[in-house]
Amino acid sequence: MSEPIPLEALAQAVRAAFGATVRIVAAEPLAGDASTRRYVRLRLAGAAEPSTVIAMLLGADRLPLGSEEIGGVVGGDELPFVNVGRYLESSGLPSPAIHHRADTFLLLEDVGDTTLWAAASADAARVPVLFGAAVDLLVALQTAGARRPAPTCYAFRQRFDGRLARWELEHFVEHGIETRHARRLPAGERAALLAALAPLAEPFERATPVLAHRDFHAWNLHVQDGRLRILDFQDALLAPDAYDLASLLCDRTTPELIPPALEASLIERFARARAHAGEPVEAGFAERYRRCALQRALKVIGRFYYLERVKGKAGYLAYLPAVYGVARRMLRAEPALAPAAAQLIAWVPELGEERPA
Repeated sequence: MSEPIPLEALAQAVRAAFGATVRIVAAEPLAGDASTRRYVRLRLAGAAEPSTVIAMLLGADRLPLGSEEIGGVVGGDELPFVNVGRYLESSGLPSPAIHHRADTFLLLEDVGDTTLWAAASADAARVPVLFGAAVDLLVALQTAGARRPAPTCYAFRQRFDGRLARWELEHFVEHGIETRHARRLPAGERAALLAALAPLAEPFERATPVLAHRDFHAWNLHVQDGRLRILDFQDALLAPDAYDLASLLCDRTTPELIPPALEASLIERFARARAHAGEPVEAGFAERYRRCALQRALKVIGRFYYLERVKGKAGYLAYLPAVYGVARRMLRAEPALAPAAAQLIAWVPELGEERPA
């Protein structure tokens, strides 16, 4: 059972933020995410604006990434959402305003419920325009990071490097294979599989890192009054230039909206925009893109088995057919992964030949 909504504390925060006469007239829980955070839309009365705000109720993962992933807390006691959000705002990037901060919650600007995915799904003719705007926003994020690096921003203190990429591949093996099949791989077979997957860590070791959202996809971008807004940016760090683009164009069911020709066009748009901004992409981008997309897809497979089978959060395995499709396509396009393919398919048959429904 979820913890109760702290209505009295939220009411005090609303009065502090907007005035003594403002009160909460409704509190509507919103869909959560894979974290321990919860979200509630508060409807307000007694103020000209805003008429609604979003309460982000903080859970156990309120501080920066910990030792298991990054190798030690890289920030301080400030909430990463607040810290990174300050940088985005100062750089003119469209993150939601923070109206009030408390130890256990934040009051945020309400940017509505229309995700990029929902807006694009509702109007096929607008898909190129909407995703083109998302590509432009990604270039703006990377350009801001290159021109205005900020040591005080947590995102610039941590890097998605080869070690973290390999950790995520180990997470895939542990949960996408071992948890799934309820058995531990023999040590030699496990080591051989991870060695065969080693090329997927190369972009994270060799490419010049750029500022990355880390989860830049069509469910973390909202469309509000024709403008894209960025959400869920608290895990931002430095990563290969292709990582966020692969996330945007290849996440979960996104390929249902982005056929190969449009994907190629959006990749070209990204490269042109980077060049126009004076930050041209380095050579080998196509390979980095494929490898980042495959590394991320394998990470997601492991993550979804972990969330559903270990953490007991139902529903994540339903997304896997689409993720398997992305991984299968990228695996076939990477000759360097041929030694890994047979081992992968033995344990994850969905990565082999596509079977009829």
